[in-house]
Amino acid sequence: MRSKIWLPLFLGILVSACGGNVRLTQQEVSPVYKAGEFAYAGAGRDLKVEVIGNPFGGDPAAFGKTVTDYMQGNHWGPRANFTTTPGASARESYRVVMLFNPPRTLVGMRLCREEASSLPSESGREEIVVFAAFCRRNESLTEIKGRIDGATGPGDPIFGDLVAQTTNALFPPKRRFEGDRGGCPPWLQCE
Repeated sequence: MRSKIWLPLFLGILVSACGGNVRLTQQEVSPVYKAGEFAYAGAGRDLKVEVIGNPFGGDPAAFGKTVTDYMQGNHWGPRANFTTTPGASARESYRVVMLFNPPRTLVGMRLCREEASSLPSESGREEIVVFAAFCRRNESLTEIKGRIDGATGPGDPIFGDLVAQTTNALFPPKRRFEGDRGGCPPWLQCE
């Protein structure tokens, strides 16, 4: 009986001591976003990814490849090839921006409106934050922030979880309120 009381407490302490749990915040979905547009942009083709900042230091190209490798297959729908070096199959109007360790005051609309090289990234944080956006030209269709503590490098599974979960949340299968019937069951006429 006593172990039933202590077991949940012990597991809670163990999970919080390990750190690294992915926390997703600030999800924004534009009213013009349609799930089919993501499929149009990336299904069976390259989808350009701009990776800005590197919380671990090192070669930016290798880090970008690691990030896009973690993105592969972590979304709903037809397969898209996330890449920092898109080929001819990419639709030029679409891209994903993955900004690591943005300033706390940075607003999401800047991710799509500004050149990647002008977006600021801070270093020296223990917490790793990624601010991501799915862009059509200079318009943000979706945005989300993800954060973790305790990642030791780009090969750390905790970092892979951060990128994978952020990618998944960046492409929702439908808008937040799309199909919302105000609690009315689908089989009932409520109007």
